[in-house]
Amino acid sequence: MKTNQAGFLRKYRAIVVAIALFVTIDIALIAYNVTASYQIDRLAAVRDLSGSERSSSQIVLRALLELEADYTSKGAINADAQKALRERATLINDATRVFREGGRMPGNVDGIEYPAASTPAAIRAAEKISSLWQPYYALVTPLTSNATFDGEPLAKAVAYARANNGELFGAINDLVNDAQDRVNAETNVLRIAQVVGILLALANFIFTALLAFRRLIASDRVIAKAQKETGDILATVKEGLFLITPDYKVGEQMSASLKDVLRKDVPIGQNLFDMLGPMVTPQTLEAARDYVELLFGKRVKESLVYSLNPLSEVEVGSEGAKRYLGFQFNRVLEGEDVSYLLVTVQDATERVNLAAQVAAAKSRTREEMEVLLRVLSNDPTDVREFLRRTESALEQINDGLRQVSRRTGENYLALVNAVFRSVHSIKSESAALNLEMFEGIAHDFETDLIALRDRGDVEGADMVKLTLHLDDLFESVNSVRGFLDRISGGGVSEAERSASARFVESLRGLGRRIAADQGKEVKVTAELPVFDRLPEAMADEIRGIGLQLLRNAVAHGIEEPDERKQLGKSAIGLVHFSCRDVGQRTIEFTVRDDGRGVSPKRIREALARSGRYAQADIDAMSDRDVVMKIFEPGVSTISGSTRDAGHGAGMDVVINRVNALSGRISMSTQGHSHTEFRMRFPMPGSAVSETAVLRQTA
Repeated sequence: MKTNQAGFLRKYRAIVVAIALFVTIDIALIAYNVTASYQIDRLAAVRDLSGSERSSSQIVLRALLELEADYTSKGAINADAQKALRERATLINDATRVFREGGRMPGNVDGIEYPAASTPAAIRAAEKISSLWQPYYALVTPLTSNATFDGEPLAKAVAYARANNGELFGAINDLVNDAQDRVNAETNVLRIAQVVGILLALANFIFTALLAFRRLIASDRVIAKAQKETGDILATVKEGLFLITPDYKVGEQMSASLKDVLRKDVPIGQNLFDMLGPMVTPQTLEAARDYVELLFGKRVKESLVYSLNPLSEVEVGSEGAKRYLGFQFNRVLEGEDVSYLLVTVQDATERVNLAAQVAAAKSRTREEMEVLLRVLSNDPTDVREFLRRTESALEQINDGLRQVSRRTGENYLALVNAVFRSVHSIKSESAALNLEMFEGIAHDFETDLIALRDRGDVEGADMVKLTLHLDDLFESVNSVRGFLDRISGGGVSEAERSASARFVESLRGLGRRIAADQGKEVKVTAELPVFDRLPEAMADEIRGIGLQLLRNAVAHGIEEPDERKQLGKSAIGLVHFSCRDVGQRTIEFTVRDDGRGVSPKRIREALARSGRYAQADIDAMSDRDVVMKIFEPGVSTISGSTRDAGHGAGMDVVINRVNALSGRISMSTQGHSHTEFRMRFPMPGSAVSETAVLRQTA
C-alpha cells in the first residue's frame, strides 16, 4: 500500500504541488480577509463614533442656545434641551476618553472594543478635542445636573461654545476624516489583496488545468498505445484469453483466437458456467464452480490451489475426433482485492495425445521388457514352439481376412467365430507360458470379436479393424523371435526336455496363474506316455485342447477352498491329464477335475440370459441337449467376464479342434464330484470318425 502511494506521489507530484499551492493561497486569502475585515470593522466603528461625536457637538451647542433663549424669555428651564445637553455631553466626554485611551463605550451592548488614536493626525485631533472639551464639559456639567440654575453659568457656557465650537467641530471632523481615510485605505488594501489572491488562484488553476490536461493527453497516448498493443496481442495470440468478473460474467476483452479454440461464440457478459455447461460433465462443472469461487476469495493463496484446477486438462464434447482443452485461471488484483480472473484456454489435444503416446510407448517398452524376462524364465524351445504355432494361426487368420476384400454382400459371422477360436487358443497358450503381452493383445482381439459375434450380422467393413490386432500379434512374434535369435547367436538350440514335459509345465503354470487370480488352489497332474510320439500337428491340437479344458476346469469347475472344505474335499482342487494309446492306432486324451461338475440348471439360466432361445424352448430341452449347448459359441455359465472365462468361447474351441483331428469327445459329470472329458483321436492314416459324440453321466 505504501509503495502504491509513493508511486502515485511521484507520478502526480506537480499536480499535487499545484493543488497544495492553490489551497495555501485560498487559506491565506481567507485569513487576510478575516483579519482585514475585523480591522475595517473597528475603524468603521471609530468613524461612526467620531461622527456621532461630531453631530453631538452641534446638538450640545443648539441645546445651550435653546436653554439660553427659554431662560431669557421665560425665566424657565427647557427640560428637553437639558436632557439632550446631558446625553450628548456625556457621549462626547466618553468618546473623547475612548479616543485618547481606547476601550469600550459605557452602555454599549455590542461590546465593541475601540482602539486608541494611533495615527499622528488622529492623536493630534484627539488631544485637541480633549483640550477643548474638558473646559467645555466643566461649564456644561452644572447645567445638566441641576433642576435650576441662574443665568451666569449658562451665559459662560454659551459664550465658550460660541467661541470654541467651530474649532472643536473641526478637530472632531479631522478625527472622522482620519478614520474614514483609514477605512478607505484598509478597504483598498483588502480589495487589492483579494484581486491578487484571485489572480494567483486563477493562475494556479490555469497552471494546474494545463498540467492536468498535459498529463491527460500523455495518459491518453499511453492508454491508446497500450490498447493498441493489447489489441495486437489479443489479435495474434494463439491461446484463448478472456476476463471473468466476480459475478462470473465474461468481460469485454478477449482474444480473437478464443472462438477458434472453443469452436463457439462467446458473448460478452455470458455466465462462465453457462458457457462451460454444454462442454463438460456436470461433475466437472460443479468442481470448476467451487475452484473459481476459491480463487475469488481472499483467504486462499493462488499457488496452493493451482493443482486443484479441474479444467487444466478436460475432455470437451465435440463432433468427430476427441478434443481436450486446458483452462488456466490467474488472479487480477487491485490492491488486495481480486477484481478479475484472467482465463487462458489452450487446445490441449495434441499435448494429451502426445502424453498418451509417450505413456503407451513406456508401457509398451515395460511390457516388452517383462515379456523378455518371462521369455528368459521359460525354456527357449517352448517359446519357439509357441511362436511357431502362433504364427501359423495368425497366417490362417490373415488368409481368412484377405478373402473378405474379395467378397461382398456376405455375412461373415462364421469367419468371426473361426478367428475367435484361433485367438482364444493363442490366449490360452500365452497364458500357459505367462507371456502377458501376447495374452493382453489376444484379450483385446477377443473383445472386438465378441462385439461382432453378438451383433449377428457382420459385414466386410466390420472386419477391417481386426487387422490392427493381427499386426500387433505379428509384431510381438517377430520381436520375441528376434530376441531369442540374438541371445542364441542366431541359431536354434535343440530341445533338452521332451514335448510332454514342456506340455505339463505349461499346464501347471497356467493352472497356478488362473487359480491365483480367482483365489483358488489347484494341483495339475499328468500321465502322457505317448504324447512325445505324436506328430507335431496332432500334438499342437491336443496341447490347445488341454490348455482350454484346464482353463475351464479351474475357472468353472474347481470350487473355492472354503466351499471345498464344507463339502469334505481337500482345499486344493485336482485336474488330471492323461494321454495313452488304446490300440487300433487310436489315442485317448482325458481331462478330469474333481470340481462342482456341469450343472444343466446353470446352463439353462445362461441360455435364458443370452436371449438366443425362448424360455419355452429351453424348458422343452432335455438335460443332455442343454449340456450340448456349452459347445456353442457365446454360451457361458458365468454372468461377467474375465480374461479366463465368460466369453463363451472355450468349449467351441475344444469341439472344433476335436473335429479338426477327426476325433470323438464324451463327457461324464456328477454334481460336486467331478467332470471328465474323454477324447479319442485316430493316428494319421487311420479311419476317420465323422462326428463328435457327447455322453453325459448324471
